[in-house]
Amino acid sequence: MLTQQSHTSGDVGTFYNRHTDVYDQALGGNIHVGYWDDEADGSPMRVATDRLTDLVAERLAPAEGQHLLDVGCGHGSTAARITAHHAVRITEVSVSDYQVELANSRPQPPELPGRATFQLADAMELPFPDGSFDGAYAIESLMHMKDKEAALGHIARVLRPGGRLVIAEHTLEGELDGPDADRMADACTFFMVSLSTDRYGKLLEQAGLTVVDYTDTTENVRRSYDSMTDGWRKAARDLDGQDAREMETAAELGAWFFEFPQLRYGLLTAVRT
Repeated sequence: MLTQQSHTSGDVGTFYNRHTDVYDQALGGNIHVGYWDDEADGSPMRVATDRLTDLVAERLAPAEGQHLLDVGCGHGSTAARITAHHAVRITEVSVSDYQVELANSRPQPPELPGRATFQLADAMELPFPDGSFDGAYAIESLMHMKDKEAALGHIARVLRPGGRLVIAEHTLEGELDGPDADRMADACTFFMVSLSTDRYGKLLEQAGLTVVDYTDTTENVRRSYDSMTDGWRKAARDLDGQDAREMETAAELGAWFFEFPQLRYGLLTAVRT
């Protein structure tokens, strides 16, 4: 979930990159939210997070032999899921050397239909030639990038005409007034959520991508948030000093932030024109 951050000392992103395992444990072996069909769906977290991966793959509609780009790959769980079911190549990028090392340590059984490779690369300066990929996906990574316009421009550049980009992301819709606005500003600084769906749409259009679908899945993923805040609280108890204080801050802000109706989650699909 938190993958595209700088390595500046003391940076919140660096802190979370050092504790990827907190998300892994809280979110059933993945570091993105889960998806439940409805309130009666009793799926465990691991099944729900895998289901979100499947929804992203379904929107990509990968064909055999295609080359896909994972923007902000985390520790490789998404690629493992997709390559287990689709005969595609996936190039995965992250600015976290720790996460790339974790991803590369995952065994890839030779009988899998697909293969994945992982490398250090910044989505805001992708090191690939134009038109290198048949499709791309970004799961909860764009919100952590300082220059989203540059990132989307590079993603569009490396996609072939007709290639799809699927974004699974938190957004902020609407405005807040008074004390809530101030605290929301603190929370957004911490969780790096800043854009609305409309703003993403405009940036995609500027980059040469046409939005073909948006599905609001806020209520389907909401159950993940309690697991996330519980994970931060547990981690705080196991840490000390500044690390413990930042985990406690994450839990406190998260418990407040995740309840706001302005916070939404959705799946957005765009096509390179």
